[in-house]
Amino acid sequence: MLANRMLRLPMTSPRPMLVPFVLCCAVACGGGKVEFSAPKEVTKEQRPTVFDASAKQRLDLPEMRGTAGGQGPQGAPGAQGGDKQWVAVVPQGWEALAANPGKFRDAQWRITGQADCDIYFTAGVGGGVKGNLARWYTQQFGKAEAPAAESLEIIELAGRTGRLADLSGTFAGKSGWAALIAFAWQGDQVTSLKFTGPEAVVKANRDKFLAVARSLKLATASPNPAAPPIQPGQAMPDNHPPIGGSGPTGQGAGGQSGQGNPPPPTPAAAPFHATVPAGWAAKPGTSRVLHHTFGADGEVYLSQLGGTLKQNLDIWRGEMSLAPLTDAEFAALPKAAFLGDDSVLLDVAGNFQSMSGKKIDGARMLVAARLDGQTITFAKLVAGAADTTAQLDAFRAFCGSVRRAQ
Repeated sequence: MLANRMLRLPMTSPRPMLVPFVLCCAVACGGGKVEFSAPKEVTKEQRPTVFDASAKQRLDLPEMRGTAGGQGPQGAPGAQGGDKQWVAVVPQGWEALAANPGKFRDAQWRITGQADCDIYFTAGVGGGVKGNLARWYTQQFGKAEAPAAESLEIIELAGRTGRLADLSGTFAGKSGWAALIAFAWQGDQVTSLKFTGPEAVVKANRDKFLAVARSLKLATASPNPAAPPIQPGQAMPDNHPPIGGSGPTGQGAGGQSGQGNPPPPTPAAAPFHATVPAGWAAKPGTSRVLHHTFGADGEVYLSQLGGTLKQNLDIWRGEMSLAPLTDAEFAALPKAAFLGDDSVLLDVAGNFQSMSGKKIDGARMLVAARLDGQTITFAKLVAGAADTTAQLDAFRAFCGSVRRAQ
């Protein structure tokens, strides 16, 4: 069984009885002669004895990373990936808490005055989507079975398309409880934002919960440990001091910079820019790129998602209560200029219901989308049918002007 193989013994923590035991096992397994390779001499430096060696050192085990701090969907790093942290726009009445990756909480929040509520984000755990759904529905809420993920409401989570589990009943022995769980998955890895608490509180905070799910992103930690992380493209407040000055906050003595009160800093450049048509108004307080409104309820924005092009097109059709595209329909989609290249153009009509619950009866949706590296980059416009029709040329011109910031 061990013929023609060298018997390797750990030298870091010698145990006198190990050699006879291994030899006995080898003879018993092989049932015959045990052969060893030719002896090899090594220097003392190459075989140091370490009397306090750990089991990992003795067994030559590789370094292992925990799931919470490992790689999430699409290779997104977890909360402990370098100087990156998961952050979100905190709704009014909510407070951000310190992350606790050791308990799979890469970001967490609480609602002021509601100590019994639990809200946290996990960047990636194993078990697959079916296993996690079974845990949430059958184990935690005592349901007879868990639904298929594809049957649940479509939502946006950390820039990806996900689903929403909306549960109510008895949770951990507490009746009248509820949970909202926004989740997305890739392979066996599931990323989730979970909110549990009394049913009335959970339902009252549904819109805020979905807003947090949409705004979640990785951000670079601030040089000041007491300051919140800096999100890419984030503009500093008007009264923010210059960064890198002589004082502890970038100011000189007396709370002023060396050249008087500094002017407001220039906002960081957005990842994309475009020529915005007349009549479109920038939407304030949004985490989306080039987000504008028009008409009674019209909305247009630029974003990126994972998955394939057809998968995302089918999701957007689902928002209009339309069936997925056939392969022939997908191949026949018209083209539109976008990001300096061709994109497919989805043009559909129906009753619209967004991932966040927004509804427009008799709507028309336009989406220009293309595979952009490993993501799907798209521009999406939706409004009442008449308003969309009036903006068709403007939307095409907008998409044709979109470029990546230099």
